Amino acid sequence: MNKTAVLFNPSAGKGRAAQNRRALQRCLKEQGVAHDWFESRHEDDLRDLVAVTAADYPTLVAAGGDTTLLIVINEMMRLGADNALGMIGLGSCNDVVREFGIHTMKKACQAIRRHRTRLIDLGAAREGRKVLRYYPGQASIGLAVLINQYVGQVVRRSPRLGKYQTISGIRGGWQACRSAEMPIHLEVEHANGRVSGEFMLAVFDNIRYYAAGRKALPLARTDDGLLDALLIRKCSFSRLAYLALLTPPAAYAEKKEAIVLQSPGFHVRADKPFTVQIDGEVLAQGDRPRSFRSLEFVSVPRALKIIS
Repeated sequence: MNKTAVLFNPSAGKGRAAQNRRALQRCLKEQGVAHDWFESRHEDDLRDLVAVTAADYPTLVAAGGDTTLLIVINEMMRLGADNALGMIGLGSCNDVVREFGIHTMKKACQAIRRHRTRLIDLGAAREGRKVLRYYPGQASIGLAVLINQYVGQVVRRSPRLGKYQTISGIRGGWQACRSAEMPIHLEVEHANGRVSGEFMLAVFDNIRYYAAGRKALPLARTDDGLLDALLIRKCSFSRLAYLALLTPPAAYAEKKEAIVLQSPGFHVRADKPFTVQIDGEVLAQGDRPRSFRSLEFVSVPRALKIIS
């Protein structure tokens, strides 16, 4: 196998990835993965590392969280690179690697050694003809964005609380439900029609998983040319908690608050500005979240070659 470039992001998982540096290096060695090690200092540095290594290494490995994968994939798409991409999940959620059955360090390193590749679809958030982000996992509007922002504030104030993200997330959900920003009136146009109403959450998913391992859309596939949407209508916080924590994924479509759709693309319009979270990253303009009134989420078939 040709030599591999491992792009390691030590800040993934609120900095916990750095604690796994030696374990990952040992695992790569034990699995016989010939590689060169590249460690990023910040997000722009990670983008530069992709540009530097893509020309010389047929295989790139992104070692970090979902946001690390997002950065590496978007840089590869910008470059038009056709490298094989390996993935090692060291973040807080790791939903993308879970989708491909490589959610442990050992399984990921074994997959890189075997080097079996496949083409997968990507999602894309698009404003007009301009793609703002390609994504392997999910894009969301509403509750998830507000919870992400709340948890981020908690962790910045007290980094030790980062390990209790579930508790912070529940409190963030409660605060979001009480805020003036919820619900959001959305009109969602898709291949077979449109739906509209007051929604707490809208997710446009390329994979089955969402929110740190919750199998929200069990019929989603990464090679069908479709995105899967989950829309949750306006409801109380207690009902929302029940849907999120106690409802089996296959039963979502049976709940009166839930709408499940499949389409090659979705065009979302709102009566007030909304923000968007893509694989854990809130789309921003400068250092502030960017607001939209209209946005498209589309499937880009067979866009990326991955190792799984």
